[in-house]
Amino acid sequence: MSVLQRSELEDSPLADLHAIASELGIEGYRALRRDDLVAGILKAQGGDGADADTHQAAGTSGADEARGKVEAEAPSAVSAEEPEAAKADGREPFVDDEGAETESATGTLDILPNGSGFMRVSTAGQSSGDVYVSPAQIRRCELRAGDEVSGPVRSPRRSERHPSLVRVTTVNGRDAEPPEERPEFENLTPVHPAQRLAAPAVLDDVPFGKGSRVAIAGAPGAGATRLLREMARELAGGGYAFLAVVLVAARPEEVTEWEREEGIAVAGGPFDRSLDAQTQSADLAVERAKRAVERGGDAVVIIDSLEALPPGPARRLFGAARNTEEAGSLTVIAAVGGAAEPLRQASTRITLDAAASEPTVLAPRSGTQRADLLA
Repeated sequence: MSVLQRSELEDSPLADLHAIASELGIEGYRALRRDDLVAGILKAQGGDGADADTHQAAGTSGADEARGKVEAEAPSAVSAEEPEAAKADGREPFVDDEGAETESATGTLDILPNGSGFMRVSTAGQSSGDVYVSPAQIRRCELRAGDEVSGPVRSPRRSERHPSLVRVTTVNGRDAEPPEERPEFENLTPVHPAQRLAAPAVLDDVPFGKGSRVAIAGAPGAGATRLLREMARELAGGGYAFLAVVLVAARPEEVTEWEREEGIAVAGGPFDRSLDAQTQSADLAVERAKRAVERGGDAVVIIDSLEALPPGPARRLFGAARNTEEAGSLTVIAAVGGAAEPLRQASTRITLDAAASEPTVLAPRSGTQRADLLA
């Protein structure tokens, strides 16, 4: 198997270096300069990248996976010519894994910049139980980030850090082959929400619907988290194709309260976890929701709090909300604290009174765009 050398890392795009650092569990990698990032990756691999034999013995498959080096794949996903090609460029030749199956696994697909991926088995983010998915399997089954994938897996071989998917059995609960025909989320036509969603009584004068971008603003103590929990309870059991709460930099006690709510999937975690990991969890939850929308379903993602995310990911996640003309809808409801940009982008603005003992809406600073369509 190929080994990552210093020269390879120095020639790699920054996006690939970030993917590798993420898989190796390097904290705060997005803030590192390029040279420091390369040094950190080499250190995490166990050396300086100068001696290929040394690193092969130490084991670098985790970094190889992050860069999309193809490991053993299902026979159905690999052509007969690939073993010889693998030998020619120094990669491990294909090995029949059918007899090595140990168990089945299900997870949400996270695709790396180089085309390989991992089935994330925990909503909290990366874990040692994540399953490697090869680029060939992703191409064959036309997989997308956020797809729920299942299939038999094999245990890691010597020097490998993760189990590998032997073959893709199901995608989003359906047979993997032939691949399901579905539109691209980005190509769907956005239209104004026209179907009102259930909400607590305090929001009677601030309606929102399927596909709304709902921003809840207010100073600390105004009750945004409490209002989000009340909204989630109203929505739970509503027959949505996907309903999830994403916690970003939450208080540990609030994580426990959310996890005890019935009928709601919880992703992310408390403020003492890596912000990069929580951003990844938020991204994956929204990608999962997009896949539901493509298939004609209605999805809701609640984010507490959008303000804790870096500006770029926050804008991308909040902007994903839309009602579509050809398929389903994605509603994003987010606590935004004092951030001004989400209030400009929102289709429904809810501003809370920090002086009130209960979540109280400040009517003059709240409202809904095209509320007439939700009457």
